[in-house]
Amino acid sequence: MDKPLVTITYKTANGSRICVEVSTSVKELLEQSDRQIRSQRRQDRRHLDYMDFIDGLTGAAMSYPQEDAANLLIRMESYRQLYAAVNRLSTTQRRRLLLHFSDNLSYRQIADLEGVNQSAVGCSIKRALQQLYKYLSD
Repeated sequence: MDKPLVTITYKTANGSRICVEVSTSVKELLEQSDRQIRSQRRQDRRHLDYMDFIDGLTGAAMSYPQEDAANLLIRMESYRQLYAAVNRLSTTQRRRLLLHFSDNLSYRQIADLEGVNQSAVGCSIKRALQQLYKYLSD
């Protein structure tokens, strides 16, 4: 028979932990809700990433008003291929790559942010770049 109460631990924004006792059915409901919220956030993030990407293409087109249509299309296709290749990376590699190259964070800053070793971040970004090179050269 299930325990009448189970303990759930939550981590707050400031890093402290809160323990709450709930029934098993409430715990299952909370876990299901959490999964749905995370799934929705992933979908939102993918959509926003794509919209940022499209906005970036538009901005790039505006940056080169003297460029002819053929060169613009070639550059836009290169960006599309790069975006597709980046999306083939694992979530962790993609996040670290974007933090490093888009947000200009150092390996140490990313490691501190994620609570991991600096060398793990470096290796992850190096592997991501190798995979991107492979994806783009195929």
